[in-house]
Amino acid sequence: MLKLLGEATILGVHVLGGGVWIGAMVFSIFILHPRAEQYFAREADFEDFIFTVVHGARWKVFSGVVAILVSGAALAAWPGHQVQADPLWLALFGLKLSLFTISAGAFFYVSWVLWPRRTFATHDELPAIKARFFRVGVVMVTANALNMALGIGAHVWRASLS
Repeated sequence: MLKLLGEATILGVHVLGGGVWIGAMVFSIFILHPRAEQYFAREADFEDFIFTVVHGARWKVFSGVVAILVSGAALAAWPGHQVQADPLWLALFGLKLSLFTISAGAFFYVSWVLWPRRTFATHDELPAIKARFFRVGVVMVTANALNMALGIGAHVWRASLS
């Protein structure tokens, strides 16, 4: 019973963490930013609003990314979940790791490169930086969604082998 509770806890952290990350990104990219831009008449007011909304989020998201990574590693080693020697399983696992690396790398790029650039951007530089934010965000959402789909598929596949 305790083993099942441990497995459920680790799986819950992993799945909920990924779901929250995807949901927050989708909301930010496709709802908050476009609607807020329409609301504010001056671009400077929109930028002030966005900076206020996201202030302090970097370390919370970083903590969530670490929780996803640690729980994923724990699941990879958990009895019944551990990485299999089957070539297809190894390919799926490698693809999931690659997608996670893309998502985490994009998060670090946005947090420590694009936000500082956006903060100090001139009026003329801002449109290109905002467009890059959007493109990188779409890459993050896509990589995270594919990663989640692969995780679900791997789980179903593993269950069918039992």
